[in-house]
This record gives sequence, structure tokens and C-alpha cells, in this order.
Amino acid sequence: MKPGIGWPIGIACILGATIVGNLMVMRIAGNDPAFAVEPDYYRKAVEYDSTMAQARRNLALGWQVRRSLSPITATDSAELQVVLTNANAEPLRGARVAIMARFNARANDTLTAMLQEQAPGRYHTTLPVRHAGEWEVRVDARMGDAHWRDAQRVQAVRLPLSTDAAP
Repeated sequence: MKPGIGWPIGIACILGATIVGNLMVMRIAGNDPAFAVEPDYYRKAVEYDSTMAQARRNLALGWQVRRSLSPITATDSAELQVVLTNANAEPLRGARVAIMARFNARANDTLTAMLQEQAPGRYHTTLPVRHAGEWEVRVDARMGDAHWRDAQRVQAVRLPLSTDAAP
């Protein structure tokens, strides 16, 4: 080996290690279930005025929407219930209610469902909920020409395992 060739080889090794390291970091970041990108975020940013208009329509409708999530069962599911009432606190019957839910710590995994009316103004579905913690639930409710849309957070809890031991 010629004298002085060690420097170019060392620099090439450092550059190669940097490239391999960057590729590994990109792969890890791309496969992280906690990382999420809002779908079509650019369109939503451009249409921010329509988001504000929807918030005004929600206020004008006067609908109240309450979300609740039952405790997570042993089969890793929970029942989501949405209660819709009008401005007079009367149940809204016959609405079409769709939801999108995601666990905040795993925001890349989203759940969607159409809710069924269980009782007047009470809509429900069963979701495959494996993680306790904070979930974002986006509700999209339509009734005739009226359209209500909003997002709120709910807590998912897992009941402790039964410790009924015989004496």
C-alpha cells in the first residue's frame, strides 16, 4: 500500500458509515407506528376557512355531542358511544354518524366505523382497542342537510384483572 493512502480510505469509510447510518435511521423512522402524517394535510391547510365555517355551522346547529368509551375488555375491544342532542337537549334520531379514532401514542393506526343507533340519539360501535390511554375521536354526523363535525379526546381504560382467589 502506498504511503498516504490511509486518509482517502478513512474518509471513504466514514462517508460509507454515514450513509448506512442515515438509511437505518430513515427505515426506523418510516416504520414507527407512533409517527403519523395527517392525510391530505396541504388541502386542509389551504381550506382552513372551510374548517372555521364548519365550526360556525356547529355552533349554529347547537347540537351537543358526547363521546364515551367503555373499559377495554379481555378481548381488546371497547364500545364507543356517541350521544347526539339538539339545542333543546332532545335526542337526534336517525342521524348518520361516522367516526375516525386513533390512539395518540400510535397515531398512524386509525380506526373508522359507521355507528348504529342503539336508542333515540344514542349511537354505538365496538372498536378493537388494545391500548389504554388518550384517544382522539373525530365524529361526522349528518341529518338531512345538517352536517356536524368535530374532534375530541376520550380516555380508554383497562379494568384490572380479577384477583378473586379461593382461600
